[in-house]
Amino acid sequence: MLNLVDDSSKRYTLTEAIRGDVSTRLYDAFSAENGALSNLDRWTQRKVAFESLAKIDLTLEADDPVEYCHQNLIREIDTEAEYGIYLFNDAVAREQLVTLTDDAGISGDLGLDIDVVAPRLFADELAHSDETLDLVWITIRARYGRARIDATVSEVIMGFLLDDAEIARDMNHALRAMLYSSHEDVTRRLCGLEPRLRDRGSKEIALMVHELRDRAGDYYRRADEISRRADT
Repeated sequence: MLNLVDDSSKRYTLTEAIRGDVSTRLYDAFSAENGALSNLDRWTQRKVAFESLAKIDLTLEADDPVEYCHQNLIREIDTEAEYGIYLFNDAVAREQLVTLTDDAGISGDLGLDIDVVAPRLFADELAHSDETLDLVWITIRARYGRARIDATVSEVIMGFLLDDAEIARDMNHALRAMLYSSHEDVTRRLCGLEPRLRDRGSKEIALMVHELRDRAGDYYRRADEISRRADT
């Protein structure tokens, strides 16, 4: 376990380094053309920023910072994948997601079947959408964008904790491949679309994802913890 709490000087230096990297990522997300969160109002951007900084502090204060960060990543990438499975052709998300199309369980074209998926999984949004399913797509992009930023912040933290950015990237890619495959498989089966995974592969990935979610713990408890810290 990393001993980050007892050495105050080391922790301060690490905190400042992580904050600098995270601030750069957030600035790009808020300000860059087609930034993941560029459409958010100033108040919401400020809230996201404060919660990101609070998560850094809570991670470094944890008894096991690496495990705490890993739990965050599981939950955040799980939420990202729930909406990202539809966005492989989206202008903002395409570059972030293209490497996942090498996985057998990820088609990259599930967004083309949104008219089949929406009545089952986005019924409320569909009821208030126009013929282009505008509110469905707004919801998908907004929830993906926030989850992607949350995961990106955790990825930055993990890279510093492991002191090896390549290992951190490989770990995050493996999580994404598993969770995107799982969400696409569940969605296809719920909505009567042809599965990409055979029954055995579907059961195996469902078991692995169940174990990951058990390890990650309660999402809302952790989110409330981060939000309370951000408000102080």
